[in-house]
Amino acid sequence: MKSFIVFTLCAVFCIISAHPMLDDDDAQNRVVGGTDAAPGAAPFQVSLQGLFGHSCGGSIIDRQWVLTAAHCVQLTTPKLMKVLVGTNLLSCGGQRYGVEKFFVHSRYNQPKFSNDIALVKLSSTLQFNDLVQPIAYSERELPENATLTLTGWGLLSAVGPMTNKLQTIDLKYVAYEECKRMHENDNPNVVDIGHVCTLTKEGEGVCFGDSGGPLVYEGKLVGVTNFAVPCAKGFPDGYARVSYYHDWIRTTMANNS
Repeated sequence: MKSFIVFTLCAVFCIISAHPMLDDDDAQNRVVGGTDAAPGAAPFQVSLQGLFGHSCGGSIIDRQWVLTAAHCVQLTTPKLMKVLVGTNLLSCGGQRYGVEKFFVHSRYNQPKFSNDIALVKLSSTLQFNDLVQPIAYSERELPENATLTLTGWGLLSAVGPMTNKLQTIDLKYVAYEECKRMHENDNPNVVDIGHVCTLTKEGEGVCFGDSGGPLVYEGKLVGVTNFAVPCAKGFPDGYARVSYYHDWIRTTMANNS
């Protein structure tokens, strides 16, 4: 059976502490198989940071709200987390904000691997500029063969280093039925209608540390990075489908503003 891993915060912390960050272009592979993101290309991207530095990604969706994966906040507390915004480099630039509270979907992991989505409320409001901007989240379904853009600071391979520079890669949308079929033999019941999947080819996809980060289509947020067969092994990567959770996101923010 192939090893299936959801990117738990604990696993990410352990791996990051054991692998140095790459500051220059001294690795051939990126997130996995991507390239350095241009400055300001993803002003909605944030780094969730704890005791060991970067742990997960996230997306700014309002002045005080970040959308991420539920498993990214399960093994920590708001007091131990900072949110880095406004930079493509983990080592410098940007601003760090404190966290007031986490809001995890009430049915997270029920059934297993489902409803892996959470909101992070910041302790103060963001100051928007060219490098710090919210992203609108899409309510509509994706068209067949859509090209989606992933960004993140995850490891460059399952046992490789973490990059200091934000990475970006274009990936192909995989329809629900095909994604479920491709996972069924080795990882049954992993994919449900609350997921969106991507796959281009082996050697391109998400890895540890990309969890919670944005998947974007035509400038709108369509997915939150959830799971993979690590890393980029030729199986579809899974994301929480933002359109499926639209009402939960909107209601949670409205009731806790």
